[in-house]
Amino acid sequence: MSKLSIPNTFTPERKALFLEVLADTCSPGRAAQAAGIARSTAFYHKTNDLEFAAAWGKAVDQALDAVLEESYRRAVIGVDEPVIWQGAISKDDEGKPLTVKKHSDRLLEVLMKWRYGDQLADKLKVSVEETGLSAEGLLAMPSEDRATLVALLAKYSANRPKQETDDEA
Repeated sequence: MSKLSIPNTFTPERKALFLEVLADTCSPGRAAQAAGIARSTAFYHKTNDLEFAAAWGKAVDQALDAVLEESYRRAVIGVDEPVIWQGAISKDDEGKPLTVKKHSDRLLEVLMKWRYGDQLADKLKVSVEETGLSAEGLLAMPSEDRATLVALLAKYSANRPKQETDDEA
């Protein structure tokens, strides 16, 4: 076992540094490297020290909160991207780069599924229950494919022979 892997080398100062880097990066490997310990040492303490395990969880939550904030910014607020024309950044009369606000529809969709996944799944389940499709499978599809499938299923349902629908009732 290397000296870095010995559990008692994880001093309070190293723990604090580990947790600080973990909160910034959400990476136990990077945090262990910054603290000068083996990754296994950190996991050993996470398993055997309830206080450290709780602090680890808070650090990860802090890192994921930052990811959520950045996701929201990119999806809803948008980011300024330079306007490129003929391979060069376009500039205004004062020489400042021109920008256009871009939003991420895909990221917004992911945020909506994360926040309202159960509600979206329930609505899909009601509409696809009789087809044998699963809501989870539909949610995993790209939205364009899902819309196409829903449109095709609606056409199929509208064109089913009357006898076939009566037999199933």
